[in-house]
Amino acid sequence: MDKTTAGGLAGVWGLVSLAIILGGTGFAAYVDVPSVIIVLGGTASITVAQYESDTISKFGKAIGVAMSPVPFEPIPELIDKIIMYATEIKKTGVMSVESKIQNEENPFFKEAFNLLVDNTKPEVLENLLEIKLEHMENRHRTMIAVFTSISSTAGSMGMMGTLVGLVAMLANLSDPSAVGPAMAIALLTTMYGALIGTAFGSIFETKLTQKHNKEMISCQIIIQGSHMISAEEAIGQVKMKLGAIMPANEE
Repeated sequence: MDKTTAGGLAGVWGLVSLAIILGGTGFAAYVDVPSVIIVLGGTASITVAQYESDTISKFGKAIGVAMSPVPFEPIPELIDKIIMYATEIKKTGVMSVESKIQNEENPFFKEAFNLLVDNTKPEVLENLLEIKLEHMENRHRTMIAVFTSISSTAGSMGMMGTLVGLVAMLANLSDPSAVGPAMAIALLTTMYGALIGTAFGSIFETKLTQKHNKEMISCQIIIQGSHMISAEEAIGQVKMKLGAIMPANEE
């Protein structure tokens, strides 16, 4: 499990719960069924309406990705591995690494170096991998957009619930017993919307974006490395070009 994601979620929801407990009113005062219907139901309905069913069906998987550690090796280790493969291929030929490639866990790396083993021309290899990377990026961006939508929609639904509560309150000012429930809707929908938008949607949006960016850089390094090996470039040039792609904080 990704400790920062789990720790952040536990921290924010735990602190809100602690504040409610210390407030002395208990959790019952913060539970309002109409507010839940407006915010949760409205956010879910709008999100489902915005995206295709195949995207919505991957919602749980996306949460799992955000909650899991990064499934690929750090950039410096990846570059070292590519240099190792390049050196071995230079010395003993591309067929000498075929069995090692089949044991690789990174599917993109395995596919790239299988193309090498098949003696794919450098320009064809690069083009095929770039197409695969483009489709991967589109899938990731679409899923990230779902959480972006949840973040903004939850806040909007919270404001909508506030207006519903205010209208109900103003319409019943002559009845003191009706003012309290209407005020609860007005206040709690804003609270629910802010919590879901900030402490759920925004967290998963940002985490998935970071993981996506890291994976894109890894894939770009794999594409560049396999292309240069296929083109039989010198090991020093391979190392220099791959190092140039590495983010500053990974050096």
